[in-house]
Amino acid sequence: MLPIHYDFGQSTPYLCKKYYYMKKIFYTLSAVLMIGLIGFSSCDKIKDLAKVNFNLDNADGEFTIPAIIAVGEQSLGTDEIYMNLDSIIKAQNSKVGANNIKEVRITSCELTLTNGDSKNNFSALESCTLDIKSNVKTDFIRMAGVTNNPDVEAQSLNLPVESSLDLKDYFLSASQFTYRISGKSRKTTDKELKCKVLVKYTITAGL
Repeated sequence: MLPIHYDFGQSTPYLCKKYYYMKKIFYTLSAVLMIGLIGFSSCDKIKDLAKVNFNLDNADGEFTIPAIIAVGEQSLGTDEIYMNLDSIIKAQNSKVGANNIKEVRITSCELTLTNGDSKNNFSALESCTLDIKSNVKTDFIRMAGVTNNPDVEAQSLNLPVESSLDLKDYFLSASQFTYRISGKSRKTTDKELKCKVLVKYTITAGL
């Protein structure tokens, strides 16, 4: 049997050339990956800059509650309010607007009578609720209420809010909102009552 002879001298240029191309491919892939990572990082930074979270404190309403002539379930009034949410949000961050709303949550709700007295006040109500709808979501939804209001003279009433309720669908691109007050009376009143409602929200908007 003849001995096998390998000529390593002739194969060396081939191996060096192959190593050169593999090294070139490696560096190319590394560069592409690095560019991609930088791109993703830049996108995240842009999104962070185009984001806002703020409190909305001027969503107030006014009601005229009719004199209650019988005990039981009562419709206590409605009120329409208008808000330019796009301008309000852009005042916080010009890069986003009403179309970029991500979340809206109610944080507090307070009713105040401006002409109440010892006979005509919130003690007439055993329960009271506040609902909302908008020009983009026309079904009322309950966002605050009390079911065991004490029989004690009071000119103001804090309604516990549905803090887990996300009202985004009611606010997204909306401009007109309707508040509705309802309740159950335990006694009558003898005059109309002027009522102000102060509702506070937190709004998150972003790209």
